[in-house]
Order: sequence, then C-alpha cells, then structure tokens
Amino acid sequence: MISYPKKGDKEMFYDAKTETASSEQLENLQWQKMIGMLKKVYESNLFYRRKFNEHGVTPDDINDLGDIIKLPFTSKQDFQRDQDNNPVFGTNLTEAFENYVQFHQTTGTTGKPLRWLDTKESWAWRARCQAHALTAAGITNKDILLLPFNFGPYTAFWGIYEAAQHLDILTIPTGGWTTEQRIHCLIENKATLIAGTPTYMLRIAEAAQEIGVDLASSYVRALILAGEPGAMIPAVREKLEKAWGARVFEYPGLTETGTYAFMCSHNNQALHIIESEFIVEILDPQTGRGVPDGGVGELVLTNLGRTCSPAIRYRTGDLVKRVRKSCGCGRTLSQLDGGVLGRKDEMLIVRGVNIFPRAVGNIVEEFLEFGNEYQIIAYRRDGTDDLEVQVEINPSSDNMDQIIAAEIKSRLNLRIKIDSVPKGTFVRSHYKGKRFIDKRKQACNTD
Repeated sequence: MISYPKKGDKEMFYDAKTETASSEQLENLQWQKMIGMLKKVYESNLFYRRKFNEHGVTPDDINDLGDIIKLPFTSKQDFQRDQDNNPVFGTNLTEAFENYVQFHQTTGTTGKPLRWLDTKESWAWRARCQAHALTAAGITNKDILLLPFNFGPYTAFWGIYEAAQHLDILTIPTGGWTTEQRIHCLIENKATLIAGTPTYMLRIAEAAQEIGVDLASSYVRALILAGEPGAMIPAVREKLEKAWGARVFEYPGLTETGTYAFMCSHNNQALHIIESEFIVEILDPQTGRGVPDGGVGELVLTNLGRTCSPAIRYRTGDLVKRVRKSCGCGRTLSQLDGGVLGRKDEMLIVRGVNIFPRAVGNIVEEFLEFGNEYQIIAYRRDGTDDLEVQVEINPSSDNMDQIIAAEIKSRLNLRIKIDSVPKGTFVRSHYKGKRFIDKRKQACNTD
C-alpha cells in the first residue's frame, strides 16, 4: 500500500534551518559562500583565473549577488578543451593534486567524456547535497537500501551510496549481479528502498513478473530515481507505483555540479532547489538574459560548496521553469516546476511546430503496455526536421498505432508516423533507456 502524507504528519528535513529560511537569509548565505569561493578560486585555480582575466573581471568587481552576471559562462565544451589542452585532468583544480581522492567521468552522451576529481571535503559535500533528497523522501536509518548497479567511473548513484553512509543507512551493494539475483536479494533481505533509473526500475519490475515475484507485496516503500525523466511523467510514475507498491521520488544532478534539487513527499510535479549550496539562474538560451519566474529557460548553475573543482555559471543545456510558491512540506526553497523539461539542443521544428521529443514521449507512455518500449527518431527530409516513432505493440492491441498518432495530432497539432514493432525489438537497459535517436546530421533515405 502506497502511503501519502496526511495533514499533521511531521515533515523530515536534512537541514531545516536552510530549507525553511527566508529569501533574505538564503541570499545572505549565498553571498558569503560565493565571494569566499570566488576569491579562493581566482587565487589558485588556473582554469577560472584565465577565464576571468580573459573576460576582464576579478572577485573585486563582484559586490553583491546580482553581480554574478559579470562573470563569464562555463560550458562542458570549455572543460573538454581544457582537458584536451592540459591532459589528463585539465586545470580546473584549485588544490594541490595530492588532495584529490575521487575520480569520476561523465557518460559522454553529449560529447567526449569529462574526467572529474574531488577532494575528501568536496566528496562529503556531494553526499550532503544528496542527503537532502533521501531525507525529503522520508528515508531514515531504519531503512535498508539496495543499490542495483555497478560501481563504475560514472557518478550515477555513487552520491546515493555516500549519502546513505552519511545518514547511517544500511546499504546492500549488488554490483555484478543479474537482475534476477537482485530481485531475490531485495526480497530475502527485506530492502525498503531502491535507487536507479526509471528504465531499470521498470525492467526489474518486468523481470520480477516473469519469475513470479510480486514486488508490490515486498517491503520496498520508496524508489529514488535519477539519470532520466520518470517520476514526473504521470504514465511512468503510475506504472512504477503500481508495479512496486511504493512511492516514487526523483532528484537531478550532474557530474560537474552534484545534486542540485530534490522532490519532497507533498508535490510530485516540482523539485526544490538546494539554494543553500547553489545559485540558480534561468536564462534565455539564445540571448543569455534572465527569464522571469514562471518562464522556461536554460538552467545555469553555480555550486558553492565544491571549491576544489567548481562549476561557475555552468550552462547545463537543460530547460526548466522556476517558480516561487509555498509547499505543503514547509520548505521555502524555490522550485523547478515539472523538473527538467527538455534539452535545448533537442528542440525540433517539425512542419512549423516547435516540439521536444519528451512531449511526444509523454503521450506514447500513456498508451505503452507494461514491459514494452519505444524510440523516437529525428531525421532530416527535404531540408527540414521530421519525426517517426517506433512502438512495441502487442498483437492483441488493435489499431494502437493509429490511436497514438491521433492523440499526438490532437494534443500537439502534429501528424507523426507511428510504426508498430514486435515486443523485444529494443534492447533492455540496466541504466538509461535510449528513447531518442537523433539522425538529423546523417544522410536519410526516405521514401
């Protein structure tokens, strides 16, 4: 049985002082952290000292939070060029090399993988950021966490592990195990919490069904999701909650920045920004100017607790909408309404309609039968963008392709080709699902 908060339930906070602070208190805290970080970075970090000097700015030019706009943006390409020109780890290192104890790298889905180093202190900071997410989900040291992934070089769910250790939560690692082994381990050890991508959580539920295990009757009471959209897509959330009989929570994070927001138990359509540790700007992707609250723009992050390898005015490429409103949980932190809405580089103009693949995927998910998958393919035809969707449809589902096409036409005013393919056409992933394939840069032969 899925439990939801009731009136009078006591909300759990990791840091009640900052999570319920006034906007003035938060801004004062951000200012103190930011100016201290900038001075240390300018003094010791070759990457940012060079970048600031080229931009004609020093920490002495920053007199309040609003002056952050005087600082240059940073992009992933900047970090990649720096590591190419200064192998192996680049120059975004504020401390002596012997102080760094953790190595990770990005997956490389948006370009060449970045290597990233952390000191003992910055790694502990990442754990504290992640602890906000676990605590807001109602997780305590009475829980048992199962981690169904391998400890590779990607940050992925390393932060969950470190946060769990920080919060004294019993943790079960299952690296190298099969999905079936993980299911049996979860049942036998009465795990109450599991972390993973939405794709893999659905795959575990499908595999459990195949071997006759009812996850909804297990002890699992919460899923902590990251890596891709899921908890905020109603159809996906509904499938997960039904299959697992558990609450679903989501948190976003990046290797370059750490976990910057989290979902509370009172609102599954927004994420609280950890404003005590991040300065968040929402900017027009084209002009770089600020977007008013409630408007959609690119998320730009400055982390305040990771001086050893900082990300200052980092352009994430993610599109979000910030809102400032009260929440039943009592937190005063501003929120990202709907979480990450899409990627700025994935927007297409199809027959005059601006569209993001996620908008199409959200509709497909509503009609997708449990255990089936789909792919959205973008390509160029006659010099313009176009889309096609391939959906695994069971033989018994008559006219489902036509139903999906009609729903997309009704909601998005766009006619998109829907191709039905047999179940099992797409490879099942233990990590992220590959649901958007961009072939626009390839030569495309279409009939």
